[in-house]
Amino acid sequence: MTATLPTLDEICREFEELADAAERLEYLIEIGRALPDLPDEARVEANRVQGCQSNVWLVAERMPGTPSRLTFVADSDAPMVKGLVAILLAAYSGRTVAEILAFAPETLFEQLKLRTFITPMRSNGLHSMVLHVRALAKFVQQSETRESPEVMQPTAPPLERTPAASSLPLSADEVDALRADFPILDTKLDDGRPLVYLDNAATTQHPRQVIAAMVEAYEKYYSNVHRGGHALAARTTERYEAARRSVQRLLGAEHAHEIVFTSGTTAAINLVARSWGDANLRAGDEVLLTQMEHHSNLIPWQQLAQRTGCRLRFLPVTDDGRLELSQLPQFLTERTRLIGVTAVSNVTGTINPLPALVSAARACGALILVDAAQAVPHQAIDVRELDIDFLAFSGHKLLGPSGIGVLYGKERLLDATPPFLGGGSMIRSASLTDFVPAALPSKFEAGTPPIVPAIGLGAAIEYLQKIGLDRIHVYEQQLTRRAHAALESIEGLRLLGPTPDLKGGIVTFHSAAMHADDIAKVLDAFGIAVRAGHHCAMPLHERFGLAASCRASFYLYNTPAEVDALAAGLVEAQRIIRRGTR
Repeated sequence: MTATLPTLDEICREFEELADAAERLEYLIEIGRALPDLPDEARVEANRVQGCQSNVWLVAERMPGTPSRLTFVADSDAPMVKGLVAILLAAYSGRTVAEILAFAPETLFEQLKLRTFITPMRSNGLHSMVLHVRALAKFVQQSETRESPEVMQPTAPPLERTPAASSLPLSADEVDALRADFPILDTKLDDGRPLVYLDNAATTQHPRQVIAAMVEAYEKYYSNVHRGGHALAARTTERYEAARRSVQRLLGAEHAHEIVFTSGTTAAINLVARSWGDANLRAGDEVLLTQMEHHSNLIPWQQLAQRTGCRLRFLPVTDDGRLELSQLPQFLTERTRLIGVTAVSNVTGTINPLPALVSAARACGALILVDAAQAVPHQAIDVRELDIDFLAFSGHKLLGPSGIGVLYGKERLLDATPPFLGGGSMIRSASLTDFVPAALPSKFEAGTPPIVPAIGLGAAIEYLQKIGLDRIHVYEQQLTRRAHAALESIEGLRLLGPTPDLKGGIVTFHSAAMHADDIAKVLDAFGIAVRAGHHCAMPLHERFGLAASCRASFYLYNTPAEVDALAAGLVEAQRIIRRGTR
């Protein structure tokens, strides 16, 4: 080995020839020895990379003769880390600022299979070094912009989205094949009746592929993530972070670190209200919500108003369950700081016009938070295309396990937002008197995260994307139209919400002659699972003059025959309840 730092191509070729992890570690140490010495004056705190277990110092310099290109010099006090530093220098040095910001290091790391043999602690440090390189490039870019307004701004790298599936709805044969993936759908009641599961808006069932991914994690490689220095920890960390990248692709987010794992939609919205809200809202500021919000997108803002004195306003709902968009200008003022809205109502199934709401937010300088718990599992949502600031959803509503959810936030907003919970994993450094928070997304993931649920979520997303969310949405609308046609013919039954073309796979109904609980009990006796109650949306029920309603909700494994069974069960429930009240 000479004292010359190898090129990136040379490093990649060498790694391809080394199949053994120990040999790769040895090669890392070898190329680390080729790093040029870093002057002592550069080994200062200002140049140290935060987030590395060992000391790493990294400095950017303009290349002589080509000031538009940067070169980097760096060093570490750990031999193996010096090798990782050498890889980054080979990858980034000699590039323009735009090229540096557009470079996707994950592709390189996967090519070199770095995450399969370096420990999670080293993996975290590698991520921190990449963030440091990008931060230095952004600083140079901002300096150039101030000197010359003509300078071109780099564009974000194109995100590799899952190829769009056919827009045709699922066929009967496809649905039958999908149903075979869900063991619980084979359940028979005590009297031999089959299960008809129509409570998907509350929670969905799990395909064998998701169950198998979670069982494999527990049986084959389970460990804690990010901190352990052994092979199990490395493999678990990689699967955990792979799930984060799956969510990134699902939502079209620009960066994986814009994806924060939470325990669910409720926790995600509370995080924004507590962290962003407490830091940014004051007495007199306004948050605009709607009358159709789930309590998870209502109570956190009420608590915020109690803490800060901000004011909550509520966009009304029409008699057929849609937003009164004509009144929107009356509710937006120079004091509006955030619009919080559900993408799809969990009661009426109404699909809200997100582009119009985002435009309204931009017009008054406000942010927008989208409760997408009933949307992400059923239709494609691109957060960059829609220009959404915050978005939340839950894993258990899209074939994944409970206990895992997602908060998406734009990088600049999450960067500027203080952490919510304190403890392990969310710090770069800590002393007895102070701490420095970690980089995104660790900043918001204190403590041991929901490791296996996150892995299950990743498997669920993969399963859905192979089918195609657009196809699922079209199929659900077919079921919804069939349900509307059947239920509207039942005497005394009132359907809530708009026509099927304006809603998702949710059909909620009320009968003046039958209490919602009674309807649900009779249907349950026939093996039909629906939901009765206020569905955590009491203000919306009050708007409709109801205390409770009954809700049937569909997903990709439901069938037209099950819709017909629901209608027949309602007719029978009506007969039984009327006979019993004579």
